[in-house]
Amino acid sequence: MMVGLFVSYSYGQEASQFNYGFSAFGGRGDAWHDKPHFEVYGFLPRVDLNVYKSLALELEGNFSYWNIAAQNDFYFLGGNINILFKPIQRKWGSLFILAGGGLGYDSAGHGVSEIGDTRCGGILQTGAGIYYNLGKGLALRAEYRFYHISDPFRHDRGLNSHNALLGISF
Repeated sequence: MMVGLFVSYSYGQEASQFNYGFSAFGGRGDAWHDKPHFEVYGFLPRVDLNVYKSLALELEGNFSYWNIAAQNDFYFLGGNINILFKPIQRKWGSLFILAGGGLGYDSAGHGVSEIGDTRCGGILQTGAGIYYNLGKGLALRAEYRFYHISDPFRHDRGLNSHNALLGISF
């Protein structure tokens, strides 16, 4: 008979049902159109629900500022839902790809013709990144995301941007 205490060492991306975190990001655009040129900055707090070993559903807040040259700047306040797929998971961390979308309030009004005038913005996004385990229950998250923001209820061309994100997961 064996009596004792068994302890399993856990890494940054644990097998718990929920993970929390936040990222800050910055980007430039316009990815597919020649004008307008702009910069975007933001903060994304998030909760991940691990659905399967390599699949997670991510709920994200989106607080961003869009600085558009020769037009009105605007703020976006909303939420995103992403599907996160982690095909490679190792002791050092994991690689992931994501896709998702969201809705929110934009302060642009009539000032930015590319995203309509209803003050409701829709975001579509896709990207890829890495979790790098820093210690027990803590990971650094770095990623690239392509964003498209437009009015979901009207036909407009929208704005596209390339973004770099850096964050923490715990």
